[in-house]
Amino acid sequence: MAKKGASSKAADQAAADEQARQARIRQGTTDINKTFGQFDDPYFEKQRSNYLGFALPQLDDQYGEAQKQLTFALARDGNTYSSAAAEQRARLQKTYDQNKLTISDQGQNYANQARSNVEDARGNLIASLNATGDATQAANSAVARSAALAQPQGYSAIGDMFGAFGTAFATQAANERAAAMSGGAYKAPYNTGLFGASPGRGAVKNTA
Repeated sequence: MAKKGASSKAADQAAADEQARQARIRQGTTDINKTFGQFDDPYFEKQRSNYLGFALPQLDDQYGEAQKQLTFALARDGNTYSSAAAEQRARLQKTYDQNKLTISDQGQNYANQARSNVEDARGNLIASLNATGDATQAANSAVARSAALAQPQGYSAIGDMFGAFGTAFATQAANERAAAMSGGAYKAPYNTGLFGASPGRGAVKNTA
């Protein structure tokens, strides 16, 4: 009889211990979620806008420089107002628009990665809490991890976003000038009429 009573008491104690453990886990989970509450939708949107604020001014600076280089090249051959020149300016604008979209996508990637990092950290903390039942440790770890996650993101410079356009433009100019100087012996792969011909030849002029 005593043995049965002792067994029942041990079972009751185990149940009480488990109830206390579950209570600590609930409290620890609440503490973790409260600490991570700063990582809301506006926070992730800010990660995107922070990158755009960093990268777009660089893109605009490069675009302005590319516009100047294109203007100088067209003026050198007297084709500033030709229809072919307008086509080149449209190609440059298209390159800018594509690069702007690429930067916008990268900004969204930063936001998505930040969200993933936060959820991974939260999940790991809760898993550890469930394994240990130590709410105090979980709360302290949440504070430390959230502080690390909240550190400002470092970015690399965007690089030359108009290099391919400039290279293609310079190559075409060289080919057309070589064709003009060869007296017909050399043919450019294609002819825009922008280079190598005197003003009034090749490209259609806009007289408006």
